[in-house]
Amino acid sequence: MVCMPRSDFWSGLAVAGFGLLALFWMIPNYAGSNPFARMPPELVPSIGAWLMVVCGGIVAIKGLAQMLRARISPLTADLHWGAVAWAAWPFAYVAVAIWFMSFIKITWFGAFLIGGMLILLGERRWWMILGCSIVPVVLLYVLSVYMMRVGVV
Repeated sequence: MVCMPRSDFWSGLAVAGFGLLALFWMIPNYAGSNPFARMPPELVPSIGAWLMVVCGGIVAIKGLAQMLRARISPLTADLHWGAVAWAAWPFAYVAVAIWFMSFIKITWFGAFLIGGMLILLGERRWWMILGCSIVPVVLLYVLSVYMMRVGVV
């Protein structure tokens, strides 16, 4: 197993930071409210955000400890811009997909979004692409229909 303490440190900080952003800005402003729901709408996102904060913090602390032991600086001026671009394209893909999904339903586009990402990441087994792209969208649809039926959403 290859040890990459600098990337572990920064990715852990990014995950924990995104979790804190969700806890203090996104969830309070966009989770909505439903006084008739049996479960508050912010409960599940808050649990997920706290998990992100805790897990990201653990990864960041582990990376920091490894950097301190190896006397590695958390910052470097030696950036490989090709690697940065390669790491950034999935974010651009998802950003464009989110913009596109603002015009259509996720259940119509979600399978194509996931399948396209798998193909771009190098997956070539058709049964894996179909299973990983269609199953989550179908389960999301079934879950949302069930939640509407029991009155949660």
